[in-house]
Amino acid sequence: MDEKRKFKLIIIAFISLLIVGVTGYMSLSKVDMIDALYMTVITISTVGFGELGTTNDASELFSIFMIFMGVGIVGYTFTTVVAMFVEGKIGDLWKGNKMEKKIKALKDHYIICGSGELAEVIIDNFIKKNKDFVVITNDHADLDDYSHHDILVIEGQSTEEDILDQAGIARAKGLISTLDTEVDNIVTVLTARHMNKDIYIISNAITKSGSKKLMKVGANKTISAIEISGKRMASLITKPNIMAFLDVVTKVGDLELDLEEVIVHKGSYLENKNLLEAQIPNKTGLTILAIKKKEDNKMLFNPPIDYSFKIGDVLIVLGHEEQVEKLRHLGDEIK
Repeated sequence: MDEKRKFKLIIIAFISLLIVGVTGYMSLSKVDMIDALYMTVITISTVGFGELGTTNDASELFSIFMIFMGVGIVGYTFTTVVAMFVEGKIGDLWKGNKMEKKIKALKDHYIICGSGELAEVIIDNFIKKNKDFVVITNDHADLDDYSHHDILVIEGQSTEEDILDQAGIARAKGLISTLDTEVDNIVTVLTARHMNKDIYIISNAITKSGSKKLMKVGANKTISAIEISGKRMASLITKPNIMAFLDVVTKVGDLELDLEEVIVHKGSYLENKNLLEAQIPNKTGLTILAIKKKEDNKMLFNPPIDYSFKIGDVLIVLGHEEQVEKLRHLGDEIK
């Protein structure tokens, strides 16, 4: 990223030098723009093919100034570009421009703020589930690592509006804040909520009071890694059989099962069918654990077989990815 700014600075300095040279020679040597450009180029390059127009003390002093400036800027430009080529930075600049275009094309994606161990787990999960996401971090080691693994990443602080704007906050579906300090998480959530009223926000809560503050400034949910770990450890020792059962239903041999949600869309196979008619377990092998009803936004656990699906209902199912995809595309072969 620094190389990109450096490259832009070089281009601006070089163009500025040309403008100053052309303007100066047109005024002092009384030549037209083409001749002035010619004079500027041969002066800053120290070629010296011969001067045009009238020569006077002012034009000679200006030429001396242009030579010193030209040697400095052109020399710096040459060494910088060569260094970039040797270090492979030119390719990184091209990759950065390509990445910016990909980020601008994203819609209904997720934004991950931070790049610590918690963010790494989320990133790995999103990659496995083929989710579109952007990472915001100012850690240079992680920036290089993510860019070389084709992970969309933006350098900066997620507490700043322009950085969230670059990440496509207005088009994003969700944001996860995994920053190391409570203050940064609070400011990120507050800024994100201000920029997008509808985005779903989850934040890491470091303290109990921090969780309340995050909810007040706009987080939909807060997660405390310490609290979850503590409850898990307590349950493992006080309810070992229940925890063993939960481990079994989420991992059977080498096959990992996961809880997924499937939305009933208009025109889908599930529309206006009840559980008995849909035959979801027989057709997909999935287990229906609950249904979040669209009409009242309440969760219906162990739904009865005569429950009729409505558009917008969300099914909570247990199974593996292939089974979930099969449910989402049931009926496509009939259309």
